[in-house]
Amino acid sequence: MQIARLGVDGVATLHVEAIRIQHLRAFSDARIDFAADAGPGEAAALSNIHVLLGGNGTGKSTVLRAIALGILAPVIERDPTLERAAWVRRAPRTGAGRNQMAADFATIDIDLRLHGQDLLRCAGKPPRMLPMQVRIERVGDLDLIDWYRPQDHVLARELRLIQQVREPSAFFLVAYGASRWVDHAQGGTSTASMPLPARRRQRVASLFDNRGLLPLAAWLPAFSLHNPGRYRQVVSLMDRLLPAGCRLAAAPPGEATRFDMEGIVLPFEGLSDGYQAYVGWIGDLLHQLCMGAPSGRRLVDNQGVVLVDEIDLHLHPAWQRALLSTLSQALPNLQFIVTTHSPLVIGALQPENLIVLDHTDAAGTCCRRLPERVHGRSADQVLLSPYFGLASTRPTAVGDALERLRRASQDGDPAAAAAYLQLLSSGEDPA
Repeated sequence: MQIARLGVDGVATLHVEAIRIQHLRAFSDARIDFAADAGPGEAAALSNIHVLLGGNGTGKSTVLRAIALGILAPVIERDPTLERAAWVRRAPRTGAGRNQMAADFATIDIDLRLHGQDLLRCAGKPPRMLPMQVRIERVGDLDLIDWYRPQDHVLARELRLIQQVREPSAFFLVAYGASRWVDHAQGGTSTASMPLPARRRQRVASLFDNRGLLPLAAWLPAFSLHNPGRYRQVVSLMDRLLPAGCRLAAAPPGEATRFDMEGIVLPFEGLSDGYQAYVGWIGDLLHQLCMGAPSGRRLVDNQGVVLVDEIDLHLHPAWQRALLSTLSQALPNLQFIVTTHSPLVIGALQPENLIVLDHTDAAGTCCRRLPERVHGRSADQVLLSPYFGLASTRPTAVGDALERLRRASQDGDPAAAAAYLQLLSSGEDPA
């Protein structure tokens, strides 16, 4: 991939421009271009939101992990935990692709846009593109991860700087897996004292293994005592990110973090599973921003990439509708790349925000954007659209009964026609 210089447009810019995945798990050869402009006459999309959707096993989580590997390979290569995973694509034993040869290695190529926050030599200059490549080679029972170092001396020098960057805000990437949970029983694992490479690895840990997130109570009370400016920023952001009726409760400096739920003050452990799931990763994200932001820089000014698997996890439908718009507006300089199965999340977005993953036995998963607009449609309409491809949203037995009655009514059976209309309106089979 070639380096391309890009102009500054004054708008919050993307950080991952594109990714190409070859021979990695469900993918034979696929590419995603995250930069997509709205067409003429179309409403502007949320420019920092990208949603991956597709059936189970199509590779949505793999794309998130590939992005994390591609950006952080310089600090996580030769990680024994990751190298025990089966990354390199295996050939199918049955089906249409059974004659495919198994690959010996996989590659991940990422076009990454850099800012002054990432490399000082970029400060005050137009953002630029930097190609990153990871090669994963199958050796026995291990899949060895290696960061590609090009022969071009100028580019190689640029890439070596990444390993030498000492600024915690550089290459800011955080990720949250579908099994994320808050380690409030043990108090979590603070990253403040970790070496920077370990801290960067910790930021994405829950995407790769079942590791707990840092609870608000483990760090926010201390900020209220020792860094009141940052504390006020966190409280303001958290209140913007929470749904109506929930706020951080006022408390004397240093006291435990509590939440005001419609006038009732509760600890984190007293919140519902939905609130805990959401507050858990949002609180961890705000902590990582605090640890990475240089003194004097507002938290909302930090650039970076946030990966979230199953972003609608445990959330009420009303919250799902507004979730991504809330994140986009509250944290406009972060690029969110997320997965979901929720039609309510999808129905609040434009086609430019959506990437559909489809799996075929012969060619693996392909990634594409669809032209169809679903913004503002009902959940049923979204589920019946090409984004989900359901033939019906009714239970299988009801759908089968409708089809049987439809055919009978077409053959001239008046009783079947009446039963069809009743079933269509009530959902209950009169038989």
